[in-house]
Amino acid sequence: MMKDIENVMKQRGIEGIAVLGDTTLGNPDLIYVVGGNLARGGIYFKRVGSDPLLLTSTVDIHSALRLGRVRNVRTFTDYNYEKLIIDQGKTEAYPRLMVNVLRGLGVTGKVALAGRNDLAWGLHLADRLRALGVHITGEDSPTIVEAARETKSAEELDEIRRIGSRTANIINVVVNRLRDAKRRRGHLWIGRQRATVGLLKQIIALEFALERLTAPEGTIFATGTSSADPHNSGDPRADIREGKPIVFDIFPQSELGYWIDLTRSFILGRASAKARQLYDTVLSAQATALDLMKEGVLGEELMSRACDVIERNGFRTVRDIYQGKAKQIRSGLTHSLGHGVGLTIGERPYLSFQSKDPLKNGHVVTVEPGVYLPRYGGVRIEDSVRVTSGGYENLSAVRKEFELT
Repeated sequence: MMKDIENVMKQRGIEGIAVLGDTTLGNPDLIYVVGGNLARGGIYFKRVGSDPLLLTSTVDIHSALRLGRVRNVRTFTDYNYEKLIIDQGKTEAYPRLMVNVLRGLGVTGKVALAGRNDLAWGLHLADRLRALGVHITGEDSPTIVEAARETKSAEELDEIRRIGSRTANIINVVVNRLRDAKRRRGHLWIGRQRATVGLLKQIIALEFALERLTAPEGTIFATGTSSADPHNSGDPRADIREGKPIVFDIFPQSELGYWIDLTRSFILGRASAKARQLYDTVLSAQATALDLMKEGVLGEELMSRACDVIERNGFRTVRDIYQGKAKQIRSGLTHSLGHGVGLTIGERPYLSFQSKDPLKNGHVVTVEPGVYLPRYGGVRIEDSVRVTSGGYENLSAVRKEFELT
């Protein structure tokens, strides 16, 4: 949470932080500290023990003030940026502006930079700031802002719940359209159109618009053998057929920049014994992990328990790789159990064999075991949940059903 920025800065001996970017779009650190969207971005300055300062453009200042997260909002013009550009050129004016602000705030110690920007420009900026006497220091992950973003505030959780509710509506519409599909001339039909992956994605896109959500990274709707590839988005020309596994992975973003991640797997009609075994295995693995979920549990423990279930049912897991039994695996559980969700679709904390840090109350993570058979298909079930002191909260209640009849 925002209050953690001050604490982490103190712990790491960093006196000042600057979070910057030309826009908040695609810049989760900047959107987090300013509290919303600013079309032309800005620079957020924070000194330990002092309130933050936000510099933004004259056209964005009223938007920044309305957001209300930073009380001290000034414009670049207030700091004579235009004159610096005339005197020094734009490339040199930006670091000199930052130096002037940092000196005005009384920052003399270590300063960390944050915000997603072009790497080459960021390196140049750091070099110029050092040359101008600023003690710029690098950070390992998690950075100060990443550490703050990990634990969600009540307001953030409310926003993710709202996205979860809207996403549940989309999934339910898709399930109902599939369930109502008609069988004619050896194919499935939705209305007067043959049921294809492309048609389902058109339906999904319309529902996204109705729910005021976007899909910057697309949607996965994979059927048949395509569903055995966890990140195969699905061939739009492929027919939806009875008895073939479908993996529907939906990860929308709201207008405030927050995400949620959900996956459901289906079979139209009756499932074969093989399909049912896949589904029951994955469902049991997820339930086992969720039963153990609570503050203080290590991500690697949840990963291990899910793998136990999958291996007992005769499928391989990535544990073979970590134990040196294989360099790679192509079937079974081929990925980690989950990841954090917030202002990005994949962030700390992670649920994998490398996750050594305990989960905290307020973390939001996915729990998404899957089993994939390349010549047959796959099953994945995923929910986004909030970690609590005694368990978890599912942030989007979507029914889990396999056979759509």
